[in-house]
Amino acid sequence: MPPKTVVFVHGWSVTHTDTYGDLPQRLAAESVAFGVPLRVEHLWLSRYVSFRDEVRMPDLAWAMDNAVRRDLQHLSKNERFAVITHSTGGPVARAWQHEFYADKGETCPMSHLVMLAPANFGSALAQLGKGRLSRLKSWWGNVEPGQGVLDWLEHGSQEAWELNEKWIRRKFGPSDKSGVFPFVLTGQMIDRKIYDHVNSYTGELGSDGVVRVAAANLNSALVRLKQSDVVGEHGTELRLTGKVLRSARSAFRLIGGVSHSGQDMGIMRSVSGTPGDKGEEVVSAILRALKVANSEDYEKLCDDFERETSQVYERERAEHERVALWRDRAWIHDAMSLAIFRFTDSEGYPVSDLDLLLTGADDSPDYLPEGFLADRQCNLVHKNVLTFFLNHDLMVGCPAVYDPREPGQRIVLRPPQRGVDKLGLRIAPRPQSGFVHYLPAFFSSVPKLLKDVVRPHETTLVDIVLRRVVHEGAFRLGPASGERREFSKDEPGAVLPEQ
Repeated sequence: MPPKTVVFVHGWSVTHTDTYGDLPQRLAAESVAFGVPLRVEHLWLSRYVSFRDEVRMPDLAWAMDNAVRRDLQHLSKNERFAVITHSTGGPVARAWQHEFYADKGETCPMSHLVMLAPANFGSALAQLGKGRLSRLKSWWGNVEPGQGVLDWLEHGSQEAWELNEKWIRRKFGPSDKSGVFPFVLTGQMIDRKIYDHVNSYTGELGSDGVVRVAAANLNSALVRLKQSDVVGEHGTELRLTGKVLRSARSAFRLIGGVSHSGQDMGIMRSVSGTPGDKGEEVVSAILRALKVANSEDYEKLCDDFERETSQVYERERAEHERVALWRDRAWIHDAMSLAIFRFTDSEGYPVSDLDLLLTGADDSPDYLPEGFLADRQCNLVHKNVLTFFLNHDLMVGCPAVYDPREPGQRIVLRPPQRGVDKLGLRIAPRPQSGFVHYLPAFFSSVPKLLKDVVRPHETTLVDIVLRRVVHEGAFRLGPASGERREFSKDEPGAVLPEQ
């Protein structure tokens, strides 16, 4: 049975409930036609504080649970409600669901979680830091961002990794029994009127100007590699540990023509309050999601969303931007992939001083397509985490793209791309000598790694464990009756066997 009560949860550094715009009233107005009768008095607008440094994600999850128990206590015992979120509101609701219900094996009172442009795997903008982000007039409303939530939002943060690894391991996920039906709706267009020329991430292709499409999508995977003692040309071999883990299938829909924020193109704020007017694609997708009553409905909507996403992707493949007093521009919207690499050693210590190279044919980094790596980040707090933003279409190959400025002439904007058929890794950790050190590592270029890591509009967590090499010279014993001597220049000696 569709939920009658809906709770809206806003994004990061919001200070006013007008951030929801006309979306709540629009949903109520059109809900009856979709068989999901909602009333305005049953729509709740949340207010949470993310702009204070001391507030962290677990604090918000705890406060959300308290608010739900206090303010929705009028609901009947078995009545569940839906939650619609924007941006950081998605991770807040997911953290609350896991911490207070899934982790305890209890039924969550939330039945549907509809996330608009959620930063489920973080945002590249979080790398910019508080000072620079607070100056982005377009998104943060001139509010000083809070460092506690900002740390969570950095790609590969420990808190985000833990939550998403549990999701991939299916500790909580889609279910018509004790779980929640999740839905992700996001766009890939840039509102160039509010593009910030100082910060290129605000106009990054493969994103909505704030959140990368792959970072929003909950369909994701976990790959674990461990360094062995098998020696090859480029070091010792990395081997796959166990199977590649994939999350349960989650409903994902690319919405055409929308960006993260703003009244003109924002996925939430641009929705008109007039039924049938601007924002129909968003409203329809939300109401279809709220209508889901069981796992069969959910699977069907996953299929429908997948087909509709392909249609949006093809429609927006090439974008024509009109520029006043200048030549019009054309943009290619390729499908992108996010790979987040975490490096630890066999004793559990983080390994942060290293070089990582992706390789193609002949295990060489020279045989990868030009432009395949759109961005590379090192997490500022957890320096053993690297995020690669990869162009999926260039990596695996794609057809020619035609110039949208001359639609009738079939002028090639970009020729067909051959792509590659395999992917590998080379890792050069430091130090590589001394009493305790590391060894170079590699994973031979194979089709499997390409297929497992580079998936369109998705994130893959790659957990790499390097061998910590300890020499016997780190601790020695000698007879007290022997000669006393200085030992600071002693050699490391033999390598100790692994524990």
